[in-house]
Amino acid sequence: MFIEKLTITTQTNTIVREVNFCKGLNLIVGDDQQGSSNNIGKTTLIRCIDFCLSGKLGQLYADKEFKDSINQKVYEFLSKEQPIFTLIINDPQTNHKYKISRKIFINKEKLKSEDKIMINDISISGDFETELKRILFNSLAMKPSFRQLVPKFIRKDEQQISNVLKYLHATTTNTDYEKIHLFLFGFSDKHILQQKSELDQKLKSLHNTKTALSSRFSATDLKQILEITKAELEKLYISRDLFQLDEKYEEEEKELKILQLELIKIEKLISDTQLQKSLSVNKLNELQENIFDSDTNMLELLYKEAKLYINDLQKTFDEVVSFHNKMIKNESKYIESKIIDYRESIRNLSEKRSIYSQQYSELMKKLSRTGSLAEYTKLNEKIEKIAEKKGRDEKMLEEIVKLEEETTEIENYLLKIKKELNSNLEDFDKKLSIFNNSFSKYSNMLYGEKYLLSYDEKEDPIKFHIRNIDGNQGNGRKQSMIAAFDLAYVDFITSLNLTFPKFIAHDKIELIDIEKLKVLFNIANHINGQYIVPIIQDKIESILSEFESNVILTLSEKDKFFRI
Repeated sequence: MFIEKLTITTQTNTIVREVNFCKGLNLIVGDDQQGSSNNIGKTTLIRCIDFCLSGKLGQLYADKEFKDSINQKVYEFLSKEQPIFTLIINDPQTNHKYKISRKIFINKEKLKSEDKIMINDISISGDFETELKRILFNSLAMKPSFRQLVPKFIRKDEQQISNVLKYLHATTTNTDYEKIHLFLFGFSDKHILQQKSELDQKLKSLHNTKTALSSRFSATDLKQILEITKAELEKLYISRDLFQLDEKYEEEEKELKILQLELIKIEKLISDTQLQKSLSVNKLNELQENIFDSDTNMLELLYKEAKLYINDLQKTFDEVVSFHNKMIKNESKYIESKIIDYRESIRNLSEKRSIYSQQYSELMKKLSRTGSLAEYTKLNEKIEKIAEKKGRDEKMLEEIVKLEEETTEIENYLLKIKKELNSNLEDFDKKLSIFNNSFSKYSNMLYGEKYLLSYDEKEDPIKFHIRNIDGNQGNGRKQSMIAAFDLAYVDFITSLNLTFPKFIAHDKIELIDIEKLKVLFNIANHINGQYIVPIIQDKIESILSEFESNVILTLSEKDKFFRI
């Protein structure tokens, strides 16, 4: 996949900027001979590409390094013109072009980007990242996500330009990176990756729920507490049975016991319902935060199996995925309705408890006036409180035990999946060696040292490493190695004939030594891909004449990116 063109137009179809890309090196040069090269939009081009690929709108006018820093002129331009950004991507294997458009608009005096994009002039609503992943990576798997993959190809923020492998936010887990790197380097059995991903997420969800339930006491704690509680209750029941009451109070005593039983039942129901409500709220939060993933890969397998038997299926797989996504939304709505039901049930039970409590209180007042019944009253109140606590603890223990059993089952299944994953690594190793051939060659051209990408299959999750890199290297050297890594990856894509992006965009390459830049530029002109870099003219003045034909855009104080 190559980038062919980026066009920015106003609402009146006036072209603000049109940039045509070429194969090999693509230079965006900031001409500092007319003044400062700051704030002229050198990096804006690659940010616009990222925006078209579902990136955040704020990157076009805000400086991420300085949270309060907003380019007011750019913000006003976007607000006034509400432009359309159009990116044309070409698949040379099929010669098919994809026109991706995204519009900016004003809503309640705030800049917004539409919740839909246009692909080949067709509106894609909702989960358009799924469609972008299908186009750019030939995949509909939920994990790794589209936006987890894009920063590998468009490195514009500090985390991305300073780290070869762990280029996402610092909170990204090793489990996520395992999926990302196995996917990027052609692990063949995507079904295993999808299964492992879903099981990991399910296990994480169970651990979170268990942590919430057992925040005070573990299952072992609760078992011991219940044993103590049962023994205490037995003693209290014996004391109450031996308690001598005047015959004239026997009716009141029977009524009192009936009320006690009803209150205990209601308390247990309230406790159970509150627990169910709490679990439902947790699950709803997980769905809304995309913690719990849907089984899209299983849908794909079922769909392919159905295609074997029914050649003229009326529904496309995209429609099946869309339906599946709607099912997740429906599940959220169902859980929301259940939460409302639980709240209503708790309210009704609480009202009923209030009525019984009032009756119980009045009867206790009546009995307590007799003097000798005061102790009996206190005894019943103590039994009632302990019995209520026992019911809550029993319910909590039941839920924790159920979670532990489910967790053990998933952990055992994960072990089988991991064994199956390891058995597929032989083919993966062959693919990785193809990448390392280019990576070691380019790193040797830069520094006379050969670097390689490796991993330890015994680690869980599998962790990837760059070997022979000194952790104390300067930024310039590290960034040049990142460039070598990404350029080698383009060779890798070409060798395996993968339908992946063959474009790389890097910001802040000024830190790289000019001699190393020349090496990288020459490598870029010999790969079957695109290396897109913004740079100050003064930095490459001595070699610019050699790469004049690679300049796709020149910016200056008089001609800024948005021409404002």
